Amino acid sequence: MPRAPRETPLPAEGATPRELTAQINGWLIRDARFLPGNREVLEQFCQRVAAAGIPIDRVSLHQRALHQQYRGVARFWQPGQPIDERFFDHGIEKTAAYLKNPVRPVIEEGKTFEWRLDGNAELPFPVLGELRDEGYTHYAIAPLVYAVGMTNAFSWATKHPGGFSAAEMRFFHDILPAYAAVAELKALRRFIGGILTTYVGAEAGKLILDGQVQRGDVHAITAALMLVDLRDFTTLSDRLSSRAVVRTLNQYFDCVMPPVKAHGGEVVEIMGDGVLAIFHQGPGHSAAEACESALAAATSGLAALVARNRQHPATPLHAGVALHYGTVSYGNIGSGDRLDFTVIGPDVNLTSRIERLCRELDRSLIMSEAFADTLRRPMWEIGHFELRGFAKMQRLFELPPH
Repeated sequence: MPRAPRETPLPAEGATPRELTAQINGWLIRDARFLPGNREVLEQFCQRVAAAGIPIDRVSLHQRALHQQYRGVARFWQPGQPIDERFFDHGIEKTAAYLKNPVRPVIEEGKTFEWRLDGNAELPFPVLGELRDEGYTHYAIAPLVYAVGMTNAFSWATKHPGGFSAAEMRFFHDILPAYAAVAELKALRRFIGGILTTYVGAEAGKLILDGQVQRGDVHAITAALMLVDLRDFTTLSDRLSSRAVVRTLNQYFDCVMPPVKAHGGEVVEIMGDGVLAIFHQGPGHSAAEACESALAAATSGLAALVARNRQHPATPLHAGVALHYGTVSYGNIGSGDRLDFTVIGPDVNLTSRIERLCRELDRSLIMSEAFADTLRRPMWEIGHFELRGFAKMQRLFELPPH
């Protein structure tokens, strides 16, 4: 189990900058690395520095974020206020917010800059003028370099008359290597967790981080299964440009995937234009609740496609959804150093066979007998069908007609 950070006392006011540097570096390496994330590290760091008598009134940490939804994150500390956390979209490098900010030359040139704000000298960035208007007297910003070669930025500012002393400036420069080591550790942990969630899902990502990484390391789970497949996409993509194909396919995923998360499910696989999701039966979730969640996600996804088609009538998208309830093996399969964390088993195969009937029967949603029987309300029987690979005839159901 991860250990809790130690309750290291705050530095005593009056410590020399050299003594304070040793204390803060020791705290960073010994204790701060056990804090949950960079927000907490920045907050406790600033509290310790302020308690030692260094007149900080604003400290910021600017980090590049390897995340599919945002490019970077900045955290700002001010005394008596909660950490202000801001996320920046991809493409921020082309905006005035970045080009006209002191963060840019630090990251691009790897140099330290400082400006005195208590005079009338012309300032090169708008934010410096804003800080001067707020009463700040001294601002400094330095590169925070990770071992992987990524350069970030760390700034500190004061309203103290006369600004920071030379010794106080040396303190900040001396603690940056230790701070960078801890910040990188927290950023990498967040990146690894985020990237696993992005590519294998939140639950699978957690299991992998917890050590379920060996081939054949699987366990059985009982769950509702949902398989969504896009119809006639090959024909559609044949007449669209490659860029339009990607855009259209992402519109489809934007319709059918968010409802899975909204109703407590997990997307396990994206297979071309197919989406396989599971809804667990577990503590606090009965079998009926798992199936109701899967059905709600399926109907929401289909409704979203209808709404999308009204906006894009030239490229209508239609999908078939299969719903089943059963037991699957959940874990690692593959060969050598290339594994896949997925679900396998006869019930997954049955779900796939049912989905193929959606086209043949001209249905948008078909559910198995096991799924229909688990629901708390009656369903409309379609009939008995022979499915390839299954000796027993399968009774299939759909939603009752309105």
